[in-house]
Amino acid sequence: MKRNLSAVFFALLVVISGALFFLQQAAQHRDQAAAGAIALATASDLANLGSKGLEAGLSEQVVGTMMADVLKRSGREGDRFRLVLRNTKQLSASNWPGDAAPRPLEISEKPLFDLILGLPVAGAKLDPTAEGARAAEPLVVAGQRVGMVEIIHTSQVAGPPLISLLQWGAIGMGVLAILGLALVPPKLGAWAGVVLPLGVAFVVGHLTGANLASTAQVLLDNLNTTARAVDEAMRAVAVSNGLALTGDAARLDTARVAGAVDGAALNTSLLFLGGLGAIIGAFISFGAASSTWRALKENPTAYVYVAPALIGMLALAFFPFLYGFVLSFTDTTLLNQGASWSDRWVGLANYASILGDFNFGGAGAAVNYQNFYWTLGVTIVWTVSNVVLGVAIGLGMALLLNIKGLRGVAIYRTLLILPWAIPNYITALTWKGMFHPQFGAINQAIQAFGGQPVQWFDAVGPSFVTGLATNVWLSFPFMMVVALGALQAVDEDMYEAARIDGASPWQQFWLITLPSLRPALLPAIIVSVVWTFNMFNVIYLVSAGQPSGANEILVTRAYRIAFEEYRYGYAAAYSVVIFLILMIYGVFQIRATSATEANNK
Repeated sequence: MKRNLSAVFFALLVVISGALFFLQQAAQHRDQAAAGAIALATASDLANLGSKGLEAGLSEQVVGTMMADVLKRSGREGDRFRLVLRNTKQLSASNWPGDAAPRPLEISEKPLFDLILGLPVAGAKLDPTAEGARAAEPLVVAGQRVGMVEIIHTSQVAGPPLISLLQWGAIGMGVLAILGLALVPPKLGAWAGVVLPLGVAFVVGHLTGANLASTAQVLLDNLNTTARAVDEAMRAVAVSNGLALTGDAARLDTARVAGAVDGAALNTSLLFLGGLGAIIGAFISFGAASSTWRALKENPTAYVYVAPALIGMLALAFFPFLYGFVLSFTDTTLLNQGASWSDRWVGLANYASILGDFNFGGAGAAVNYQNFYWTLGVTIVWTVSNVVLGVAIGLGMALLLNIKGLRGVAIYRTLLILPWAIPNYITALTWKGMFHPQFGAINQAIQAFGGQPVQWFDAVGPSFVTGLATNVWLSFPFMMVVALGALQAVDEDMYEAARIDGASPWQQFWLITLPSLRPALLPAIIVSVVWTFNMFNVIYLVSAGQPSGANEILVTRAYRIAFEEYRYGYAAAYSVVIFLILMIYGVFQIRATSATEANNK
């Protein structure tokens, strides 16, 4: 009973605290959109008034006074405005504290003048700030921009809260859950920590959707009331100064406010929290948490020793992985990375786009080298060909170096291990230079024998060969060292017995050497597959995936998506897919290693 209560408590705590965070983010984004809508509408009214005043010949100081009067009459005295003229490069009016006007613009205020030049004749600019929303609108006289009015809207137009309904609903659900646990058998109660978080997330998601619809309409009504107050004040000030204004009131961008919170994305986020809460609840209710705690209590010294490594792994491996995993469910880019998680959440859309991309080109069109399955195929061919050649060459070199009585064997070993000892960054750049179409040593050697130089990076096949040659050069020494060490451990008596029985050299190799090398080579091959699958340096530095990305492997493609296309969410999903592929391969690795251990026993 106690364990079940703990599971429900912590699972609901995760769901409710996460839901409060998402709703707080949604409310903040909604309020920013509301502030932006009011800032744009106010700036439009002030610019309309200022343009008419300048056309009528009123002085800049009078126009500035009129703008301040509009804000006062409409109850927006907390909003700060500046009137800047283009031709005189002058700050003509301002209600900023301590900002004396009129005066010439200072050098540090050049961005204000640049903003005037960047504004279209009929248009505005809106930027979110820490203080509220910053909007700028041009002053237009005779079809020409003569200046601008800039306003920072700091007053909040409050809408109904998004969180209070959830708070009371969560408290009620928690009480009902605890009462329900007292009435069900313990075995059935163990599932409460799994089912309740999902149920709470589902119910809260639907309640939140209904709440969003009602609160959005109330907020829009409040915004329209505020916009009308500003417009009425602007028209009253115009009349009192003898100006005749034409046209409708400044339009409020209601679409910006209505679309500020995506209810579907928010509901998906809450369901994701429900799944996370269910995992935590299952971890506690089915005894995994108590087993972990018991192990900590029974072996405190051992865990103290491994704590530094564990903390390092958490900070450097697990947290980045978890962050990337969550990021993969968003459409985060360079442009929207400051938005809330709920606004960027797209669920499984990135995975569907990656795995559902079957656009291979063809039928008269160029091949789509950016297709995921093309890149996956190239990665598999790259991995298999590199590992096969690396193992074959390494094993061949090891057999040669293991010949009894071979002179200079120490020198040969030193020379053959150098490619592995040299940093692969330097090796990759060296091979890239050797494959240079005009000045590379390989093309010069081809020409010396009467051949034609090869444009290595202009076709798929030759470009693939450049990376393959470089990586095989880097990898065969590792296999050679592993195989040579295993060969020297093989008992010579087995070969002697085989020769007496009439076994040929090939039979000795196939029936004695290879089985003896298997325990050492198999783990090395498994590790080599993972290294080669993610061999970023060689592809990126030698061929750069040319031509047109045809020779990209998955890891370099993920890098380009993230740091050249700036699609961080999509790149994170790409990386998770790579992880899943290697995890499937890891299952094979564990089984193969276990089989080897069993054979050794």
